Amino acid sequence: MKRKLLINSSLLVVERFTVLFFSFASALLMARYAGAELFGQFSSIVAFGSLFLVFTQMGLNNVSSKYFTLYPNNTAFYLFAAIGVRLVFSVAIIPLAYLCGLLALDSTEAALVALLVALQVGNAATVIEFFFIAKQEVATTLVPRLLIKLSCKLALILAILWESPIVIWVLLSGAEYALLAMAYLFLLRRQPPLKKVQLNTAKRMYKGAGILLHRGKWLLLSSLAAVMYLKIDQVMLASMIGDQEVAYYAAAAKLSEFWYVLPVLIANVFMPRLVSLYHANKFQYWRLQRHFYAYSTVAAVAVITLTLWLAEPIILFLFGDAYRSSIAILQVHIFGCLFIFSRAFMSRWLILSNNHKLSLHSHLMGAVVNVLLNILLIPHYGGVGAAIASVVAYGVAGIGFMVFFAPTRSYLKSLISH
Repeated sequence: MKRKLLINSSLLVVERFTVLFFSFASALLMARYAGAELFGQFSSIVAFGSLFLVFTQMGLNNVSSKYFTLYPNNTAFYLFAAIGVRLVFSVAIIPLAYLCGLLALDSTEAALVALLVALQVGNAATVIEFFFIAKQEVATTLVPRLLIKLSCKLALILAILWESPIVIWVLLSGAEYALLAMAYLFLLRRQPPLKKVQLNTAKRMYKGAGILLHRGKWLLLSSLAAVMYLKIDQVMLASMIGDQEVAYYAAAAKLSEFWYVLPVLIANVFMPRLVSLYHANKFQYWRLQRHFYAYSTVAAVAVITLTLWLAEPIILFLFGDAYRSSIAILQVHIFGCLFIFSRAFMSRWLILSNNHKLSLHSHLMGAVVNVLLNILLIPHYGGVGAAIASVVAYGVAGIGFMVFFAPTRSYLKSLISH
């Protein structure tokens, strides 16, 4: 089991860093060859579109993974119900995305946001990935996912080099969601889940949808609050200062967020193991949690130290002297690693212990802090102010909120004493 978990973790980390490399390459080309204004405009559209990505997930990724592991004979019931719920909400949110875009951006950018959100509907099928992860079959979805993402990133790079209009950039950015959905559905057809219950009645599907919505509602609201404090900074920069400042911020954020995905990937792979230990062996469960925290803290400190030392030469080498403003932003923004890394593993405990409401409270506190600090700091400090607001919000949502609630105080005690 441990060997398989290590292999699966390694595969996902290699895949993610490969995709991030090509994603960063496309952003670098935009920044250097398209100019700060166009790069900032595209970054604003993507950031705004990502605010609505949570409605294609509905907080059901980890909830579904939990049910796939605990009730393997009923996997089909929960899987198809999850896909249905996510599909309905991801389609329904498209017109709202356009209307919200009109309030914060111009009409052209709002239309591009709606286009991106429409393409993101395909993300509803990514719950199939968690079905295969629960079966410890990471490689089944990894290969097609990697091929599709790399193909879309390479196509985007070519579009930038050929000076294609920004609508092509948006189309290629959203195309991977639609292509991944088709690939996942094909894989599911080849390896369908066991059907130990009858699923062909609308009544049963509505019941399954109701169960998942009830379990996932707090995680949905939590995810919405989380994406608010993770992405709202770029939207607020665009509306309060302009696209050029967004470009400076996005260049720095690309470098720091490169590291943010690492603990999330590892936590996703270890989720089945955490579920088993939580119900069967609490001592081993807390031992594993302590190891996660220790390793993640060491890794975060190493990343922060290295970034503070190399921020200036990296920014100037990659983006050029025109992006000198990004240096200070990066040196502040990178401190978010310390809180993002630890948050990934605590989030899994919130799910396993049925403390879904606390996930919402933590992210909501982070979102409120981030928005208020952005309003105060952006007019005076621009991108640096947005970075400060983000790091403080990460700290509140990742650690600070724990002191306010009895279950999380108990979590900290168990983490230390077991």
